[in-house]
Amino acid sequence: MPTNLPPEYFEADRKFREAESTSAKISALEELLTTIPKHKGTDKLRAELRRKLSKLKVEKQKKKSTGKHESEYHIEKEGTGRVSIIGSPNVGKSSLLATLTHATPKVSDSPFTTWLPLPGMMLIEDVQVQLIDTPPLNREHMEPEYFDILKSSNLLLLVVDLQATPFKQLEESLEILEEHKIAPIQKTGQYPEEKHFHSVPIIVVVNKDDNERIDEDFEVFDELLESDLPLVPVSAGNNRNLDKLSKLIFEKLDVMRIYSKRPGHDPDMSLPFVLKKGSTIDEFAQKVHKDFYQNLKTARVWGTDVYDGQMVGRDHILHDKDVVELHL
Repeated sequence: MPTNLPPEYFEADRKFREAESTSAKISALEELLTTIPKHKGTDKLRAELRRKLSKLKVEKQKKKSTGKHESEYHIEKEGTGRVSIIGSPNVGKSSLLATLTHATPKVSDSPFTTWLPLPGMMLIEDVQVQLIDTPPLNREHMEPEYFDILKSSNLLLLVVDLQATPFKQLEESLEILEEHKIAPIQKTGQYPEEKHFHSVPIIVVVNKDDNERIDEDFEVFDELLESDLPLVPVSAGNNRNLDKLSKLIFEKLDVMRIYSKRPGHDPDMSLPFVLKKGSTIDEFAQKVHKDFYQNLKTARVWGTDVYDGQMVGRDHILHDKDVVELHL
C-alpha cells in the first residue's frame, strides 16, 4: 500500500466499509477514488477499486432489471446504532422522532397516524444514531415484518403517555412484545423458555411530563410501578428532559468514541471511530484499516488510565474519548 495517502482516503475508506446498501457502497467508492493521488505507487490500488466499483454497478443494474421489490419495512442500518420507538397508539412517538431528528413524520392527535416505519438520524454529541418511528403496538394492526425491525434494533424506546393510562399502555406493550418472543434485556432470567426469546435493552420514555406540576404524577407513576426498566420523563411537545434521554440512549448503546491522530499532527476530533466498550488497540486498528491491523508495530494513547502519549500494546483496553496514534 502507498505510504503517502491523504487522511481523506482513510475517512472515505471507512465510509465504504460501513456502507450497508449497494448504492451507498458505490457512492463511497467513487469518493474514495477521488482521494487517491495519481502516480505509479497507487496504480494497483486504483485498479482494484475500479474493479470493485464496476462489479457493484453491475450488481445494482441486475437488481433493477429483475424488478426486485424490497419490503416497505426494510430499512438500511445507518449510524452507530438502531433505536426503535414503540408504544401504544397516540402516545407521541412521531412527535418524539420529529423533535430528536430532521425526519418529518405525520403528527396527529388521531390514533394510527403512523402506518409504516419512518427512520431519522439523531446526533448525540458527535455520534449519529438511527431512530425509527414504528406503527403502534396493537394486536389488530401488526405486520409480521414489524417485529423484524425490533429484533434488529440495539435499543427500544417504549413510549407511554403520562397524562392518559401509562400503566395500561406499558403493560399491554410488554405483553405484545412477549407474545412475539421479545424480552427486555433487563428482565433476563424472568421468562420461561428464555432461550427462545430475543433480548433487547428497553428504556421507558414517559411522555407529556410537560411541567413541574406534572412531575408529581411521574413520581407517583415511578413509585407505584416498581419496574427494573429505566424510566425517563420527557415532553416531546416542549423539549423537556430530551438531553437526559439522549445521554441515556448513548449509555445503553454501550459504545465509545475513539479519535485518531497522525504522527506529528493534531488529533482529528471531528469524526470519531465508534467501538463497543472494552475494545482494544487491536480492534481499533482493524476498524481504521486492514493494513494497520496487519502491520501495526506500536501505538500511543492520550486519555484514560495512561500518561499523555503512552506507548501501549495491541491488548490495551481503550476508553471513551481516548486519542490514538498508530504506527506501522
